[in-house]
Amino acid sequence: MGYSASLLATCKLQEKSDILRMEIQPQPHVVCVPFPLQGHIIPMLKLAKLLHHKGFFVTLVNTEANHNRILESRGINALDGLPDFRFVTLPLQQPPSNSHTSLALSFLALREICRKDFLPLFRDLITKLNHTSSSSTPPVTCLLSDAILSYTLSLSQELQIPNVLLWNMGASGFLSFKHSRDQIKQCLAFLKDPSKKPGEEDKKNLDNMMEWIPGMKGAQVRDLAKFFKNRDQGSMSDSGDSELIRASQASAVIFHTFDTLETEALKTVSPMFKRVLSIGPLQSLLDNISDDDKYDSIECNLWNEEAECIKWLDSKEPNSVVYINFGTTTVITMEQLVELAWGLANSKHNFLWITRPDLIMGDSAVLPPQFLTETKERGFIGSWCPQEQVLNHPSTGVFLTHCGWNSIVETISAGIPVICWPFFGEHFVNCRKSCNEWGIGVELSSNFQRDEVDKLVKESMSGDIGRNMKGKAMEWKKIAQEAVTVNGSSSFNLNNLVNQVLLSNNI
Repeated sequence: MGYSASLLATCKLQEKSDILRMEIQPQPHVVCVPFPLQGHIIPMLKLAKLLHHKGFFVTLVNTEANHNRILESRGINALDGLPDFRFVTLPLQQPPSNSHTSLALSFLALREICRKDFLPLFRDLITKLNHTSSSSTPPVTCLLSDAILSYTLSLSQELQIPNVLLWNMGASGFLSFKHSRDQIKQCLAFLKDPSKKPGEEDKKNLDNMMEWIPGMKGAQVRDLAKFFKNRDQGSMSDSGDSELIRASQASAVIFHTFDTLETEALKTVSPMFKRVLSIGPLQSLLDNISDDDKYDSIECNLWNEEAECIKWLDSKEPNSVVYINFGTTTVITMEQLVELAWGLANSKHNFLWITRPDLIMGDSAVLPPQFLTETKERGFIGSWCPQEQVLNHPSTGVFLTHCGWNSIVETISAGIPVICWPFFGEHFVNCRKSCNEWGIGVELSSNFQRDEVDKLVKESMSGDIGRNMKGKAMEWKKIAQEAVTVNGSSSFNLNNLVNQVLLSNNI
């Protein structure tokens, strides 16, 4: 979406005016509260850093369990050292999350715990923050909440302060969920036929197309099977509808995206909320801050990163490495692990493969000894890594990903094409957009075999398909960089977030 020169000039004048106002009035204090999963904490922390740079006093809320994990993985001083930026904790119990429990059930259990226990704990925290405010710690003036925690809106309404919701997905992913809620009963009817034995599925029904979901061109009902695969999950429709009704009362909602990437989806979403702001890529906005170094030491990674992988990448030729990472919650079977391993081995390409300790469903990740011997000169296998640094490394050629939204935004920012293996929920939307609309990806079958892995890796790394994908990826990288320039759409929206929402008296 373009902006006229006069509008941008007006925005700059307004920004200067608000900076003067902030210097005269008490410092604004934003409390940022992510849903307690790694993929939700990362974008919230980045947005918190941007607001701190804009002059806000920032308080970021983690659960006690996650706070302790961060200190264990990053060190005792990981969350210290920045004036007017602090971390506080909530004693919220978290369900065990490991490969023995399905992702869907773990997510639902955590969401249910938050629904029951989060708001009273959060209300006590805000009350304590306001009662202990001083000249060095101003009272809370606004909230930035994860959209899953939309019940924080009842507290902000009591306090008469702005509350902005951050969606941890793209606008297209959001639309797919909204529309799919209206179709859950229909999907469940497809997936479960009372006349069949439990567990049997109607292949013909699963192959039906779902053109009614925006952003899912070419998708089939089976794409939602992992998310809506039993009748018990039909109850998610009611809770989802309640979340959407609450979210419509937020001062604004933020999608971590940029205008050109999801133009039509953003237009469709806009009438559903008071204000919709596309702000991203967040890391690129942070990179444009001249004194960005002071923010580098503050991270909320729940996993211990292996810096050795960067040294290993340094030893490889440009565009010669396949990077494989399925995120923090995706799990695979031992059979899939073995097929993926031999597919990578047979491709003869270098690879950096992240295998979390809980990656394998109900087991530990044990790779075949013969595979390790055959690939020891061209493979690096680690438990976690600094993903954005890996994606931006010149040796990285393609990213084999589960298509989580954070990973998609990060790979677009880096100009790296993707091999998509979607696992859960809106991963499938992100896959379809990457392959069918943005032209940066190819899809790996759900139940892939080693020959398919071998073929797609070769095509993506050295074939015509790969060259076309790389060209498209570099085009999107350029467009993403334009969005975060001083006159770019994301910078414009970030200023509007500050000036027209968080500093506004209009709730």
